[in-house]
Amino acid sequence: MSHIATYHTRIRVKPLPADSEAAREDPSWQLLREAVAMTANELGGQVTDSVRDYYDAVRWCDIGIITPDFSRGVGLRVVRQTGEIHFLYDPYGDRSGAAKRICDRVTQNYTTLATVRALQALNYDIEIETTEEGPTGRRLVTIRGVD
Repeated sequence: MSHIATYHTRIRVKPLPADSEAAREDPSWQLLREAVAMTANELGGQVTDSVRDYYDAVRWCDIGIITPDFSRGVGLRVVRQTGEIHFLYDPYGDRSGAAKRICDRVTQNYTTLATVRALQALNYDIEIETTEEGPTGRRLVTIRGVD
């Protein structure tokens, strides 16, 4: 059976309407948009505002990613009252786990960007090293703050 499921993440943004001017200027929302764009770029995908289920029904989201490996897309929806971010996608038929990898990559990119910004605010010069490990394609990101 096919349906859009919602998955929680630990990422939080300031509780604001996504289409407000304040959300466009808020650093946590900017980081989220950057992390999604970075993920889309890394995976050869595109940023979108909707995802589809297995039967091609459209579901709107605040921001999403469509990649060649998961053409139905993974959306992110922000709970306006709390700033919680939920990933939404239809996992039906995704035997390779492409949607989960997209979610993990967005989370990792958001965390990396937030760490870099925090270190830059403390006047560190930043060095970032990214390596892919083994046949699983697992990614390791090392961030160094150089004084």
